[in-house]
Amino acid sequence: MDLRPALALTAATLALIACDAPVTHRVTSVEHARPTALAAAPAPDAPADEPAVVDPEEPTDPAGPADPGPADPTTPDDPAPPDPVAPEEPPVPPGPEACPAGVTCVGAFPFFDDGDTTLAPSVIDRYGCAPGTDEGGPEVVYRVTLPSEGLLVASVDGLPPGVDVDVHILADAPGAAAPDPSACVDRGHWEAAARLPAGHAWVVVDSWVNASGTALSGPYTLTLGFTAPADHEDLDLDREVLSAALYAFDAAWKAGETDRLELTVIDFSLHSVHRRLWTLDLRDGSVLFHQRVSHGEGSADAADPGWAVAFSNTEGSHQSSLGLMRTASRYQSADNGLSLRLDGLDDGVNDAVRSRVIVIHSDSYATDAFAAAHGRMGLSWGCQVVDPAVIAELVDTIEGGALVFSWYPDPTWLASSAWLAGWTPPAP
Repeated sequence: MDLRPALALTAATLALIACDAPVTHRVTSVEHARPTALAAAPAPDAPADEPAVVDPEEPTDPAGPADPGPADPTTPDDPAPPDPVAPEEPPVPPGPEACPAGVTCVGAFPFFDDGDTTLAPSVIDRYGCAPGTDEGGPEVVYRVTLPSEGLLVASVDGLPPGVDVDVHILADAPGAAAPDPSACVDRGHWEAAARLPAGHAWVVVDSWVNASGTALSGPYTLTLGFTAPADHEDLDLDREVLSAALYAFDAAWKAGETDRLELTVIDFSLHSVHRRLWTLDLRDGSVLFHQRVSHGEGSADAADPGWAVAFSNTEGSHQSSLGLMRTASRYQSADNGLSLRLDGLDDGVNDAVRSRVIVIHSDSYATDAFAAAHGRMGLSWGCQVVDPAVIAELVDTIEGGALVFSWYPDPTWLASSAWLAGWTPPAP
């Protein structure tokens, strides 16, 4: 889908900044408008047929209804009039589904609970997602209601010394009044995450039993976060883009490619004058950063370099790369200052970003002031460049294993990425 609006160009030649190398680049100033989808707008509904109008001059029957005659006398042989029929009462709409006894039901997110497994019952000892782990201690059960498809995250913290409780996410069986341990979809010592359909799911905080047979039950704080594809449309994060990012995150989480719950999404289908980088905290569904970000000069549209239109994994292309990446360590660049290394996780798509020195760094051409003056960001050699005012906090937040998902509706990448296998765009 081509998202580019008409943008009036004015010629100007400015300095382009290289990705981790001293070089000059040029930028073009533009007058910009908010990019919008170019899909045809739906036709307005046809007006309903107007009711027929009675001609006020049309004559009516002057006689009117016939006058009733005198009532016939009744006789004992006349049948009795039928009993009146009571009007049928309208059906009663179903009320909210009852919460099972002994279960905490959750329907709003984020959800926080200070719980304690010590006095809870012990019903589940083992789970299908970790059958070799003894969870025979007491457990606390939560039933969550998800309003749509999305990513559910359950995390526990605040455990005192000597307490070891684990958190489990279980899929639901229709009509079930209790969780089925064989339906476990993810579990963890601190955190669990799973992409689930709309409806019910279960979260169980269970006490681990050590080799001595002691259940390490006790207090904990539980956080439940839920992120749906449409959650951040108010911040211009398109639901199709976030749907793909959550799908890729879920696949990478299951594969053990990350243990971090910060997810950075970059939408290269937006013009660079807009804030097209979001960092989400999936623990509670919040947005940590919403920033502008550059693309590579080799990716830029010749007519308007604010649009990225081409991407590659090739050394010397000066193009940005698409797909799922993972942050590595920081370093100090002589040219670009604080920088954050990346490792590509999409084979053949971005697995050369480390050798190409495609990193996250900052520069003055990624600031609000530059956008206001020139109508777009400057161009890098393929790096994701952000405002110097946020680079330190951003690196502190996502360094060391957090995922970065760079999107563009490129059919070749969408068809080849292992992290998007089976993904389909959400309904509009």
